[in-house]
Amino acid sequence: MRHASCVALSAALLTTTCLHPVFAQEKAGNSQKLDTVTVYATKSANSSFDVPAIVNVIDTEAPGNALSSSTKDLLNHVPGVEVDNGPRRNGQTVSIRGFDAEAIITLKDGRRQNFEAAHDGRFFIDPSLLKRVEVVKGAASSIYGGGAVGGVVAFETKDAADLLNPGQTAGASLTVGGRSGNEEFSTIMSGYGRTEYVDLIGSISFRKSGDIQTGGGGELDTDDSVLSGLFKAGVTVADWHTLKFEFQGSNNDGQEPNNGAGAIGSSNPIVDKTVRDLQYSLKYAFEDPGNNWLNTKLHAYFNDTEVEETDITGTNAGRVQSRAIETLGFTAENQSKWLVSNTHAHTFTYGLEIYQDDQEGKSTATGDGSRPGVPDAETLNYGFFLQDEITVNTGVGRFLIIPGVRYDRFQSEDNDGNEQDESSVSPKIALSYNPTDNFVIFGSVAQAFRAPNMTEVYAAGLHFPGAPPFVPDNNFVPNPDLEPEKVLTYELGAGVDLDKLFTADDALNVKGSIFLSKGKDFITQEVNVGAGTTQFLNIDNAELYGFELSSKYRIGAFEANAGLSYVHAEDEDTGEYISNNVPLTLTTDLNYTVASYDSVIGFRSRFAKANDRVNPGDDPTGGYGVHDIYYRWAPADGNFENLTVDFGISNIFDKEYSKRYAVLDEEGRSFNLRASYKW
Repeated sequence: MRHASCVALSAALLTTTCLHPVFAQEKAGNSQKLDTVTVYATKSANSSFDVPAIVNVIDTEAPGNALSSSTKDLLNHVPGVEVDNGPRRNGQTVSIRGFDAEAIITLKDGRRQNFEAAHDGRFFIDPSLLKRVEVVKGAASSIYGGGAVGGVVAFETKDAADLLNPGQTAGASLTVGGRSGNEEFSTIMSGYGRTEYVDLIGSISFRKSGDIQTGGGGELDTDDSVLSGLFKAGVTVADWHTLKFEFQGSNNDGQEPNNGAGAIGSSNPIVDKTVRDLQYSLKYAFEDPGNNWLNTKLHAYFNDTEVEETDITGTNAGRVQSRAIETLGFTAENQSKWLVSNTHAHTFTYGLEIYQDDQEGKSTATGDGSRPGVPDAETLNYGFFLQDEITVNTGVGRFLIIPGVRYDRFQSEDNDGNEQDESSVSPKIALSYNPTDNFVIFGSVAQAFRAPNMTEVYAAGLHFPGAPPFVPDNNFVPNPDLEPEKVLTYELGAGVDLDKLFTADDALNVKGSIFLSKGKDFITQEVNVGAGTTQFLNIDNAELYGFELSSKYRIGAFEANAGLSYVHAEDEDTGEYISNNVPLTLTTDLNYTVASYDSVIGFRSRFAKANDRVNPGDDPTGGYGVHDIYYRWAPADGNFENLTVDFGISNIFDKEYSKRYAVLDEEGRSFNLRASYKW
């Protein structure tokens, strides 16, 4: 019976696909199409509707999104996606379909974000520097390797072409903004230019924020001063040959608890925290549209991330601790296209990836200067992949068949001589079938894995102080025998993309799926208070299943978006719940364009049922409904044609609530303003 909801959704989707054959014939020449283009789902540009996967593409400059102050604001209305660890900026991590940050791959302009810290987030970027975010749901290890168990989150920063007006070769912009919910002031300045052979952009942003006002009148101590920068220089050195250099940096000086996701206490003191993140990359691309065999991309990058904390309260006042991770990576890939006939084509994508992570922890409170729980260790990972996109057009519709496989090897060691050496093969087969352009049925079977990170394998030393003689100090216990997670995921879905549904000026796009993930050796943290130990262990057999549905309807100037998602997760051997559970969650976004006033007004909501699927002794979190409103004024001509003003109120009713497994309440009512001008 527990799969009944999934079966019901599948039946509903497949029934929808079989209805309205008349509309299928009217698809040609549709100007109302609500589809987007995905690049990361298959590593080539495809319709997100047609690919055999669920993909969401977020335009960061769209009305409502432009007011975002953090990653949570950008992704809060994406179905199947949770931003965890509370409202403080530094602690936020992204999960997909219940899989946490370690089980998804996060990319910034193609660079892996491998910083690992349970309390300090995983990546650091100002939303104002982004042009779009792409979220690919489901197992993707066959092309992205270890960590892509739950999917991929890909952030893309802006280029000059994204900011230049038509016919313009150089320009500048200034943006200022403010938020009442965290006393924030922000400003972003950019300069950019583009010629036939050169593309340049430089941006710098500054955000200053204070304590966070939570729903119902609470307050969270935090203080941030964030300076972020972006510089890109691209040059076409010969026909179809392009070189691009990029620097992206961030420096956050703040004051908040050591664990930004927790309440202040004796084991979670206030610290002066500095987060420094510097990333460099060099890309080469050969993209000749007339050459079907060579479409080559090379990418070398280096990330240097460090978090330093100085205790200013508690028993260790004056203690200085740091965690630093350096990532050196290189990818090489090529695409070859083979047109067998007018109805049969192949796109082969193949390549290699290698990256190395070096971690170092320091503390002034230990005799040897090491930091408990942050082992000095390094990992080396390399992989080879091959994928074929097979397109076959027949008299009964279009088939897209995508087999893929990747081999990965990962090696790690710490300074105490502990080591790991493992390898994995990740196969995948995916299929989508379009009986007409308006309908799609798709499915996939994929094997994915996640190698344990350095902290999970080698962590040692004090985790948190106890209360002797009743409760002993709690210490990390290394586990070099920790096995990588291995997950087999099945997915089945369908979609409909129609225009002229009820009127001559409307369009509907719906796509959804059900999924089942069978996991072996799931990695979980076990904290034994009585024994005074913390160790990462494997769960022999775990199961996750759920569903996801996204829809968009447009009629004239009105647009309605909705998303529904649910994940159930348990230990198959014991029947106990595991922390990958996600309660039934509904997101909605309604907006209306008032062309006569150059305006857009919208209303967003997020509803979640109570997260009560917890084990005895664990605290459930209540359900909630939170609502936002936004407004944009962007004159199309006249004296203010280069001005854009965004205004919004988030959490309009000052709802007091927290997300699943969270200790902290989320931000309360906030009045948000942003004004941007281009020259």
